[in-house]
Amino acid sequence: MLENSLRWLGAWQECIRNICILAHVDHGKTTMSDHLIASNGLIHPRLVGELRYLDSRDDEQARGITMKSSAICLLHVPGHLINLIDSPGHVDFCSEVSTAARLSDGALVIVDAVEGVCIQTHAVLRQAWQEKVRMCLVINKMDRLIHEVKLAPDEAYTRVRGIITHVNMILSAFQSEQHISDADAVLAHEDAKATADSSGLLEDDEESKEDEDMEFSPEKGNVAFASAHDGWAFRVGQFADLYAAKLGFKSSALARALWGEYRIDAKTKRIMRIKASQTAKYKPLFVQLVLEPLWKAYEAVEPGADVKSILGKMCVQVSEKAISHPDAKTALRAVMRGWLPLSEAVLSMAVEQLPSPLEAAPERVPHLLALDAIEAAGAPRLPAAMQQAAMSACNTSADAPLVIYVSKMVAVPASALPRVPGTDILQNNKLSTNCHCAGEPGPRDPKQEVFLAFARVFSGVVTDGQRVHVLSAAYNPARPDLERQEVQKMTAPVQVDGLFLMMGQGLERLRSVPAGCVLALGGLDRSILKSATLSSSPACRPLAPMLFQASPIVRVAVESARPAEMPQLEEGLRLLNRADPFVELSVLDSGEYVIGAAAGEVHLETIIKDLRERFARVDLSVSPPLVAFRESVYIEAEAPEPGHKPPKVTRPPVVEATTANGLCTLRVRALPIPSQVASALDNHADLLRRLFDAPSAPAPLAEASSASAEALLQRTWLLGPKQVGPNILLMSSAETRVLEVPLGDGRAAAALGFAGDAAAAVAAEREAWQDLRWEGIPGNVRHAVSSGVAAGFQMAGAAGPLCDEPLWGIAFEVAARLNLPEAGELAMAEDVYGPFSGQVVFCAQVSSAARQALRRAVAEAHPLLVEAMLLCELSSTSDVLSGTYAVLGKRRARVVREELREGSNLFSILAFLPAQASFGLADDLRRRTSGGASAALMLSHWERLQVDPFFVPKTEVEREEFGEEGQGVGTANLAHALIDTVRRRKGLAVDKKVVESATKQRTRARKV
Repeated sequence: MLENSLRWLGAWQECIRNICILAHVDHGKTTMSDHLIASNGLIHPRLVGELRYLDSRDDEQARGITMKSSAICLLHVPGHLINLIDSPGHVDFCSEVSTAARLSDGALVIVDAVEGVCIQTHAVLRQAWQEKVRMCLVINKMDRLIHEVKLAPDEAYTRVRGIITHVNMILSAFQSEQHISDADAVLAHEDAKATADSSGLLEDDEESKEDEDMEFSPEKGNVAFASAHDGWAFRVGQFADLYAAKLGFKSSALARALWGEYRIDAKTKRIMRIKASQTAKYKPLFVQLVLEPLWKAYEAVEPGADVKSILGKMCVQVSEKAISHPDAKTALRAVMRGWLPLSEAVLSMAVEQLPSPLEAAPERVPHLLALDAIEAAGAPRLPAAMQQAAMSACNTSADAPLVIYVSKMVAVPASALPRVPGTDILQNNKLSTNCHCAGEPGPRDPKQEVFLAFARVFSGVVTDGQRVHVLSAAYNPARPDLERQEVQKMTAPVQVDGLFLMMGQGLERLRSVPAGCVLALGGLDRSILKSATLSSSPACRPLAPMLFQASPIVRVAVESARPAEMPQLEEGLRLLNRADPFVELSVLDSGEYVIGAAAGEVHLETIIKDLRERFARVDLSVSPPLVAFRESVYIEAEAPEPGHKPPKVTRPPVVEATTANGLCTLRVRALPIPSQVASALDNHADLLRRLFDAPSAPAPLAEASSASAEALLQRTWLLGPKQVGPNILLMSSAETRVLEVPLGDGRAAAALGFAGDAAAAVAAEREAWQDLRWEGIPGNVRHAVSSGVAAGFQMAGAAGPLCDEPLWGIAFEVAARLNLPEAGELAMAEDVYGPFSGQVVFCAQVSSAARQALRRAVAEAHPLLVEAMLLCELSSTSDVLSGTYAVLGKRRARVVREELREGSNLFSILAFLPAQASFGLADDLRRRTSGGASAALMLSHWERLQVDPFFVPKTEVEREEFGEEGQGVGTANLAHALIDTVRRRKGLAVDKKVVESATKQRTRARKV
């Protein structure tokens, strides 16, 4: 039936909705999904909230959280097909949110009515906003305001109004690009709220002016109020239809008045605004006509209440059997589900407010195609225009180009694949074997994994058995430097072996799928690693890569317990890398395999469990978590904390290095970059990469830069490491130049939006240098020196002098001086190496000298370690607040804000926590607070650890004040300890005594 509906709706794409559910953990996403699934008869209504239909993994059921995004196809009367994607709410699985948002056109953002907007709520709002996904808001768990918090209707109205205002403030901040990270948005809102409360700006007149620009507003119909636990939900339009005939108003007019400070004048029968002076006298219509009946309905099922009379007054028709149920909670759910069914309100809102694929395509396609990069690469305009036109129209005609985007690879058991119609079991097992990436012949074990591509069709119609071209995000059909054979290798056609409709834990086989639908494809596991674009033509432009909320900063090294099982481990790692979009694999010099994961322990535990039990199926030896660090230099503007000895501030020294042949001498000085500028460069890496490819608009760094930083940015030559990092290689300035070879150009400064007089001066001097011809010097010597310095800068930026960690927040001034040889020496060099080989050797020598000079310059400029900081949001009851602070203090946390949640005894605490000290936080909190406190973590920023790792006291005063290690009396030097830990892990030399207390008398006595 679903296949027939899918084929029929392919010609009526206005009836399709691709939506995902986004929320913070434990805000009710999966329970709400169960209600929507129960409306289609796939599960019994009594199992809603207990079955967790879309959580197919055992650990998901055990932990009670969603870890993998999964999809299901639902039908909504009249005639709408809804592809629903449930995504995780835990911050550790943010990559799954990215895959769900890329395939969706709309999103249901769920917020707990008691907890309000939390850390992951900020993150999913940003993800949806970046993917151009239209959103609807669902305020869930309204029943907690009645039973748990015990708020009055007017207090509940104030509470939900504050949540809607909070969400709208976040979206407004995204649109104005005032906040460059989710952690900044969290803190900025708290500051804005505190400022507004103190200045009295939250008046009704101000709110009426802001309501016009609100993204979410109940009167618009894009906000629903729900209780997934009790199975009810509504929008204000439903109550407007209920009261319109009784009160004598139009339903549309009453719907607008049901939200906001409005009342009905009994004499004039008109809707009036409640003035600020009348708030104590009149109740808003939302309180009077909506919330108070809800509160009465909950009171009706309490013991001793006249249920029939109360429900009769409310015009609620429920069977007498349900009302007379001995369990009051069961009776309450029957009443509320019969009065305000959840599935009807939520699905109707999705159909009315969220766009169809045909409506969403014109807005999303330019973002997905990254047309600025197409034009910059010089691609033919006609093919690009044809592709954009076909995707914008969701063209399903026979001549439309096929464009499919695969967001991730899904591992499913071989037994879960549906049998091909007309084939026996042995033939179906053979088909499963062909889908396996190892490709071993013969029937396969049903417990083994088969990889399917989780994808969406953006244009054309895909059929089973069709051959498609797999295009990676780095592929550019307009690149003139690609050879014909290389293009054919990169875009070799692959046959699609099976089309499947994802139904949660099950799969339905399809013959064809039109544009606008979500599906799973088989037979592509050998061609796709994580994500890709599929097309019927190799001239198609691949879609832009997905944007993840954070980058992996926690790693572990794994090896098999038995050396003979290393091949199985290598195969399992390859499968794990394909199955999880956020996993990064690398191999150390020692031969160990390192798995990079997100910032949380839950994700790390999950992937290790999958590797051990699903993919490799061998015993593993797992190292302790390896936390990423950065290296920087001391900056006077960022003073150290009290009790820490700051280094003596002097101008950083100049370091010299000469090439092996003695032809070039480099002079380098390392300067600190303010943390705000370094963080802006780090957070906008993807944007900077696009700007360097097509510098059409300046990067948003002007607001983050101060006057002193702007002077550095105007002289930017290169960024690093990896061309877009937080370190800067400066062009030579006329004031400080002592070099004879002008280095750098102004392209990077122009892309950053800081092209000024400095860049113009360097360009003019470069032209003067090109006109200069010294006797015996080749004309491309400057190119060799510049290329060598640039290569050395990238190598030094990837591994600093402290512990071979990447550099962060450092600007380098480099001067190059040529030591001219005699004409005979130059001629001899050309005879030995040849003209071209001599240039290559000279460039390599310059790069080696530049790397050594840059690392030495950092070591001489008071180097510091840089830590990854997590924003920690804790909820704690008042009786365990002291234990919560004890845990935070032990882990070097810095508390930013603490406030008591309105109407409860819960305290909300925001703190910055070093990633190195975050492991075991959840267990420690449970142990110290007996389960009374919980925490959510999100990667915030990088921060210099203001502790001199090489401090040595020189006077008695320093020894008494700062101790022997520079961090207080009796306290070890934390920075030095962390550096030694990383160096020891990497096999680098450690400054540690081999023998300690050699003259101490040994005790050889043994106790028998």
